Amino acid sequence: MKNSNQAIDVTRAQYAAMRAWLQGVAAVDVADRWLSSDPDIEWTESLALRALRAIRATLAQLALRHEQEALASLLATGPRSTTALNQVLAGLRRLEELGTPAPATKHDVRLWFAAPLARRLQAAGVATLGELMTLANDLGRAWWRRVPRIGPAAAATIVRTLAAAEATLGRLGAHVTGVSLPAALPSPELVPHAGRAVPLEAIRLPAALDGRAGINRGDTNRCRIDALNDYQAIQTWLSLWPAGGHTWRAYRKEAERCLAWAILERGKAFSDLLTDDCLAYRAFLAQKDFGPRWSGPQVARTLPGWRPFQGPLSTRSRAYAEQVLAALCEWLVGRRYLDSNPWDGMPALRVAALDIDIERAVPPAVWQALQPWLDAQAADDVRWRTIRAAVLLLHDSGMRVFEAAGAERSGLRPAGGDGPLWGELRIVGKRTKTRMVPISRRAHDALVAHWRDLGDEHAAEGPLLAPAEPCTSPRALAKAADGRRGYSDRGLRHLVTRAAEAFRAHLEQADPDLRAQAIHLHPHAFRHAFGTAGAEAGVPLDVRQSYLGHASPATSAIYDKAGARRRQREVAKLFSV
Repeated sequence: MKNSNQAIDVTRAQYAAMRAWLQGVAAVDVADRWLSSDPDIEWTESLALRALRAIRATLAQLALRHEQEALASLLATGPRSTTALNQVLAGLRRLEELGTPAPATKHDVRLWFAAPLARRLQAAGVATLGELMTLANDLGRAWWRRVPRIGPAAAATIVRTLAAAEATLGRLGAHVTGVSLPAALPSPELVPHAGRAVPLEAIRLPAALDGRAGINRGDTNRCRIDALNDYQAIQTWLSLWPAGGHTWRAYRKEAERCLAWAILERGKAFSDLLTDDCLAYRAFLAQKDFGPRWSGPQVARTLPGWRPFQGPLSTRSRAYAEQVLAALCEWLVGRRYLDSNPWDGMPALRVAALDIDIERAVPPAVWQALQPWLDAQAADDVRWRTIRAAVLLLHDSGMRVFEAAGAERSGLRPAGGDGPLWGELRIVGKRTKTRMVPISRRAHDALVAHWRDLGDEHAAEGPLLAPAEPCTSPRALAKAADGRRGYSDRGLRHLVTRAAEAFRAHLEQADPDLRAQAIHLHPHAFRHAFGTAGAEAGVPLDVRQSYLGHASPATSAIYDKAGARRRQREVAKLFSV
């Protein structure tokens, strides 16, 4: 019958049952004669009516697919006259002859998906199957994150429907379906002053500018890395960090930008760059508009629309880019691949010292509303139980997101007793230093519920948090093949961000005033909330420093500064006199 991810298939018996019911035959008699697949079933009036109404709704949707709006309207309301009845009966005969139409790009999403799912798509501005195809192909596998209240399970249903209708809707890219990507065709070589930048993995250097004869190359007989050209040298440098990790992605971004810029804008190899070129690159990064050749919306790296910039860079971002490139060149000098570091002697960009903005913490009122809402979402949903465990863990431990993603069960240390503190967790934090963080009883209870969903509640080893539902993306399959079960820091961040979006959507209806305060719900905002709450509760500075993993007590002491809420509360006493 009606299925949100398959074509509607109405049998001849169901058509006959609908005609008989519309002509006045009792619902139980209709069900006994045409709808019974089990001879032992006992139809009641309510069961028979429910089955017939479902068939009627399915036929109304099928009529809309065939652009028979009048018939769909009569079926939805029921014929109220002999003339209307005859029109419906004739329409059903035509409908039976037409069968089930193929999906078309102009079809409304309501014709192919269950009503709740269709409403969420429409609320996000996706009205037709064609618009849905465009959204998915533009954004890739995570397209559904742009549609509030649609999770991976519903997204998989939608993708199956669209992929099955390839003949009439067109093809979904492999970056959407999760099918392993075929071997990519070699991209054209970069050409000076022409073409566009491409991702590092797609870059092909022209022979004349591949760096083999770079004017800044060191003595090739003394080079300590097995790299023949600039591309291989950069890849060797990147291999120092785990592929796909936060640091690796950040460094790759800066390296691919500069490598492409050197060829496309300066007509030079990376190992040709001198200090004058570094000054020119500084000016390039300071532009307000990079133009369509370099800048565009954020899309998957596999798509033609990918660009290395999404808009102008802040001073801090530009300073970071220079620091990374200087470190890259310094490393290549140390390996004797380069003769000198062209960034040496460059005056550093002046950037204000980064300070912890304690106003970006999750406000207490928002946290008080978030907890019961998470409990309600997690009551009968495996994915939300994972989200609840992640959020409680981040808020109650003060961990950074990459620390939570890398946390292991073997690091848990129970404290004993029945108080709100369950114990502590040993983690590897920033600068690869180990430390202990607190584990509240409520966070531990949420973790136990999460482990129960994973089927290994009593296991002593394994990641603290892991996806409870299988994922078929190439990245996930590769992780599984390597025996890695937990979340990456990016995956955990996406999980929390998705929950924040859903919670804000809930507040817009339930408490608009509180929604205005729910601005900061990203993972680091929960860490700030931990530090701020600890300061206001009078937790000693050395204890907070130890748990937060700050190198200096001065950093932890920043949370002692009065936040806006506390400032206003205290200064209000002035006016009450």
